[in-house]
Amino acid sequence: MTIKSFLLGLSLLLATSASAQTSAPPDVHVKLSLANSKSIYRMGEPIKLIMEFTADREGYVVEILPDAKSPWQDTIVISPEFGISHWLNEMTAGHRYARDFFSTQNLSNVPQRVELILNDTLRFDIAGRYTVSVTTRRISKQSLTYSRPFSVTTNSITFEVEPMSEPDEAAEVKRLSDLMAAKRNSQTDEEVGKLLSFLTGEPSTREKVRRFLNPEDRSGNYHTHLWYGLFIARNRQLVLKLLETGLRDPNTGVSSQLLNAVTRLRMLVTDGVRDKPVVVTSMLTPSEEDPRAREIRDAYVVELSAGLAKRKDKALTTTAITIVSNPPKDPQAASAGSREARRILIQQFDTLHIFSQEWLLRQDWEELRDRSLIPVIKRMLSTAPGSAQKHIHEAALKLLIEVAPDEARPFVVAEIRDPNSFVDVKLLGSIEAKSLPEADAILLEQIRRLATIPDNRGFVHLKQKTSLLVRFGTDGIYQDLMELYQTVGARLYPDGRAGLLAYFAKHNEREAIPLIEQAISELNPDQEPAVLRELTELYYSEAIGVLVKKLLATDDRAAASTAAYLIGRHGHADDQRVLEARLKRWQEEWGNRVAEADAQHQGRIERELIWALVHGKSWKLSPERARELQLGCITQLCKQTNQVR
Repeated sequence: MTIKSFLLGLSLLLATSASAQTSAPPDVHVKLSLANSKSIYRMGEPIKLIMEFTADREGYVVEILPDAKSPWQDTIVISPEFGISHWLNEMTAGHRYARDFFSTQNLSNVPQRVELILNDTLRFDIAGRYTVSVTTRRISKQSLTYSRPFSVTTNSITFEVEPMSEPDEAAEVKRLSDLMAAKRNSQTDEEVGKLLSFLTGEPSTREKVRRFLNPEDRSGNYHTHLWYGLFIARNRQLVLKLLETGLRDPNTGVSSQLLNAVTRLRMLVTDGVRDKPVVVTSMLTPSEEDPRAREIRDAYVVELSAGLAKRKDKALTTTAITIVSNPPKDPQAASAGSREARRILIQQFDTLHIFSQEWLLRQDWEELRDRSLIPVIKRMLSTAPGSAQKHIHEAALKLLIEVAPDEARPFVVAEIRDPNSFVDVKLLGSIEAKSLPEADAILLEQIRRLATIPDNRGFVHLKQKTSLLVRFGTDGIYQDLMELYQTVGARLYPDGRAGLLAYFAKHNEREAIPLIEQAISELNPDQEPAVLRELTELYYSEAIGVLVKKLLATDDRAAASTAAYLIGRHGHADDQRVLEARLKRWQEEWGNRVAEADAQHQGRIERELIWALVHGKSWKLSPERARELQLGCITQLCKQTNQVR
């Protein structure tokens, strides 16, 4: 299944989740059982269920990744409901995001197992005997595109929940703490963090809050489990009291995570749990913030701003970042607190963690344009760790180019020299220098090495380096690169080949144009001229424009449609008439043969011609003319793309 078809399927599934589900055919089965045949649990122990999926014949698939705390495929049906808290729904106010990753397996008579932990969504507050079944939407027909899942309900199983005394829970907390102290690795962090989060009594609550307020250098999943554990705890008033005490302690650095935790808990404690239906959406569709939550959070931010002067060192800078990241809705309150917090962050910039520095550099603050920060920015560009290099270097370089453009050149050259740099080419190219002769030799060496790696395995870096070559390379290395191209050019992927051709065209169009024409002539009919699309992003001239117009005049669907797009994107004002004439010719040829045009995909040309005319960068049509063109589409492809808004 492609990513595109999966996203389409996900959106369709979410859109129809409230409607009737398709029942599963009789030849697919799902069996529910308790893991390890365990049937008695103490409160706070993980209650693990196993779903086993089978089919009597081929043709079905099952999604096998556990939903965990993003449940949208499995609906738990449990009785009695009394004594159970749906803590996850309460924490999220009924709003959940569907997973954006998945894995399917073919079904057969060999069971495919999926684990489900009830504690991921439920908290058991009363001891007793419970019966549970699951309605799951994991099975669908085997298909290359989206196939709507079937709804299958499992058998029912029964288990018992017993109380866990405070001494027993305290002993379990100590056991988990000792285990975490003895083994410092991501696997232990994950498992212990999860087990600690599931515990519900006062001993675990105090330990979870203590660890949350004093974060250790552990894996991200560990900290995520602690966050969830705050809401799994039975006594939320105690959690809120402890967190607010920490928030008001001047020795505590108040992170946005802490602010969000106290905001949501304050809302649950003071306003109560609101019975809202569960809504599952894609992460691409964020939910609107509850006005009451905004009101509560703003009050905390105003309080933090008023007490900011009492904090020192990391507690001061962490809290200041939280204040400027969460400005109150009231402009007057936001301005007063944010202004002082920003002043502190600029003053303490050199002491911040490099990720905090990178975040600050991306803010559009006038204070950041102070030349006193230039030495700090230069140190960042010289010392940033490799894993963080791209984003940090981009943010630092952008500000350095804005504040001190005359001092940015050596750092741009350093990025070019770095064989692993992926800093945006357009950002590097924004310096005033027309070329960088000092980078010629290294670019030549890098491109020669990357272009000769077997099977084009260096293609990603090659595209980056040839793009920099077009922007900064001089003609001093032209002949060396031409010899390289004559040897390996035809074997390169389109983007790397396009970069070399764009460089040749920039320095010697008379020699380059035949090479570009040769690259295009190697394509099969109706094959996308990707090399030309990539080339024109790097370099477009009158001579290149003439070549593009030649392709526009052809009847090759891929060549003509790509040419229309490129003229709209890069052409000059006079090129509008060229597009109009080509559209008129196309309409005369196909206007009375709509069905044939659709069958032969001639709409590709019509679609791109009209799109280019309506959206061309070098001309502007009147709204009436744009609407006339869009309504004039005759093929389905054109109508789908050029819809009138």
